Amino acid sequence: MQQGANAVLDAGGTGTLLGRQLLNKLEQDLLRLNASPGGAADLLAATLFIDSLTHQTNH
Repeated sequence: MQQGANAVLDAGGTGTLLGRQLLNKLEQDLLRLNASPGGAADLLAATLFIDSLTHQTNH
C-alpha cells in the first residue's frame, strides 16, 4: 500500500493522468488482495482530496 501511494505522489498526485492511473491500479490491486488500509483510509482519502485541490488551484 505504501509503495503504491508513494508512486501516486511521485507521479504528481491525483492531479496528473499518471497519478490517477496509478491510484486506480493501486485500488484494483488492493481489492484483488481483499486488503484494506483500515484506519488509515480516512487519512488517505483526505490527503488525496487536499492534493487534488492543490493541483486545481495551481493550474
